[in-house]
Amino acid sequence: MVRVVLPSILTAISSRSKNWRPKNDPQAPVHGASAWTERFVTEVADVKLPPFTLHRPSSTSAATELLHELGDDGVIYCGGTELLLVMKLGLSDFGHLVDIKRIPGLDSISVTGDILRIGAAATHRAIEMNQEIGERWPGLVMMTRQVANVRVRSVGTLGGNLAFADPASDPATFLLALDASIEIRGVDGVLRRVSVGDFHVSAYQTVLRSAELIEAILVPAPVDGTMVVHERIRFHERPAVTVTVAGTAKDGRVSDVRVSVGSVGPVPIRVAEAEAGLRDVESGSLELALKGAAEATEAVVEPIGDLNGSVEYKRHLAGILVGRAAGRCLRQILDVSAGT
Repeated sequence: MVRVVLPSILTAISSRSKNWRPKNDPQAPVHGASAWTERFVTEVADVKLPPFTLHRPSSTSAATELLHELGDDGVIYCGGTELLLVMKLGLSDFGHLVDIKRIPGLDSISVTGDILRIGAAATHRAIEMNQEIGERWPGLVMMTRQVANVRVRSVGTLGGNLAFADPASDPATFLLALDASIEIRGVDGVLRRVSVGDFHVSAYQTVLRSAELIEAILVPAPVDGTMVVHERIRFHERPAVTVTVAGTAKDGRVSDVRVSVGSVGPVPIRVAEAEAGLRDVESGSLELALKGAAEATEAVVEPIGDLNGSVEYKRHLAGILVGRAAGRCLRQILDVSAGT
């Protein structure tokens, strides 16, 4: 777990600007902030990192033992796209970085049966370019292409993204809807598995214990007749709202649907109320069901007002995006199921 001092990184980066409001939200409070990218380029890029010691263990067992010895002064380092930023900002004080990039096999991507296994050190770019993922998990590839930019995706890792637990995360929202799980390696070689839904505790907090690290992410293959749609609304560097809908149709009806919403609150959530209203729906009643799903989403999400908008504005956006993503997903699978 990356331990940082809140308020959020976005607020910390942009706290020196004047009289900025989230786009299209005149009721939002004025923030001392500007676009995230501008503040990063002008105020953070040239800041030097504080001194630290870099360790390069040769195995996950050596890495966990080292973390155990270092205690709170040590942290896992892999892609570093988020960690190095918070260190530059003075939001963390780690004296030791445990580099796991070179551990053999930790960046591997493999498929066994219907389970995709992504090593913690696999980069977003490696996922995006993997042919088998593209064929069997095309939604994962399409979502990954929306993460930051090519430069970041070439360095940043899926394991690091999940461990950092930034609330504004496309992968966490997407993997929640696919019922993915995370393999966690602890000291003495102990391995445990946690669902993505249980992994994130709050903003920048996970269930990772001292001396534990993510070893792999496991993603089940969607069943036949399933379509996965990922949508996001972004005003600045990070998304304001992320939504993933995974739907399955059979005999002209929605037989299963999973709806996840992220980036509005501390952790991504499944919206059970929206899912219940969309199951067993046929094409003729879809529009009414979509409206109900949007309303159900607005009723249950617990947004945090930030640079992207006020609480009520983000609540409204979440409902709109659920309706849009569910509409794209369910219209197509119902048409295919009905043979039209």
